[in-house]
Amino acid sequence: MSSNSDAPILSAIDPDLGARLVSRREALMRGMSLSGAVGAGLALGSVPVALAAFSRNAFGQSTPAAITDVLNFALMLEIFENEFYKAVLGTSASNAQNSAFATVRTAAAAVPGAVAALQHIQKHEQQHVAFLLANGATNLLNLTATSFDFTGNRSAAGGGPFAAATTNLQFLLAVAQGAEDTGVRAYKGQAGVLQSNSVVLEAALRIHAVEARHAAKIRRMRRATGAPAQVRYAGYIQGSGVTAAGISNLTNVPAAVTAVFEAIYAGDGNTTHGGVNVATLSNIPADIDLANAATMAFDEPLTKAAVVAIVQPFFIPAIPA
Repeated sequence: MSSNSDAPILSAIDPDLGARLVSRREALMRGMSLSGAVGAGLALGSVPVALAAFSRNAFGQSTPAAITDVLNFALMLEIFENEFYKAVLGTSASNAQNSAFATVRTAAAAVPGAVAALQHIQKHEQQHVAFLLANGATNLLNLTATSFDFTGNRSAAGGGPFAAATTNLQFLLAVAQGAEDTGVRAYKGQAGVLQSNSVVLEAALRIHAVEARHAAKIRRMRRATGAPAQVRYAGYIQGSGVTAAGISNLTNVPAAVTAVFEAIYAGDGNTTHGGVNVATLSNIPADIDLANAATMAFDEPLTKAAVVAIVQPFFIPAIPA
């Protein structure tokens, strides 16, 4: 793990390394000379997967430590999401996890297309895990299906503040939305790191958009089952904190859950970009809500420390700083 826990997850990658990841611009533009690993990474539509592929293609077996640290952390997050969806779907290697989500699984089956959508997302996560492992990432915490408590209690016995996710479909989908948005914001930090190489940056941002579609799909599922209009059909995040989470339709929400959603969407209501407060621009048609437009137009990055703080309650082993 990187020692700088206050930096965005991917900021440990030196810009010069980023520039070296893909050196044959013409080949990339033609789409003809990519290795099988790079092509597979792009097809999987994952920022960490693509970085693993680019890294292996550029460095072979001598991947720089900074990139290895990033991939290991990315693998940890991917395993977490994969095991979460498997537990929800009843396909976990842990019978206890499968049983815990039995009630909410029945509720999801009653919503047209919900189970198929969750299966599709889970398959993506499983592909990401397999690909990262095949391209230099290491499961440093030896995470398995029994390494998580999805009730947010860090206890195999469960019973934490997120326990309602096992019985309440709307609560479950809100949690899934939060998990996906955490990933989107976590990997957003790579843009500045990769800006010295336009080819890698372009590819990474295209992949980032595909990742964000998971979050958008979860939002559409939430709206189909009664979520408030604050949850945008298009997937944009409006506002910040618990307001951006759109959980006003949930009842008896524990304070610990509210705190997690506040952390996931902290700062996402920012309206100042490039030194310009978009909300105060002049000569804009009066029917355009500049403040909301500005908050929905940008995803703010989360630091590695922030991500660890958000997900640690769901991990039984302690995540190293």
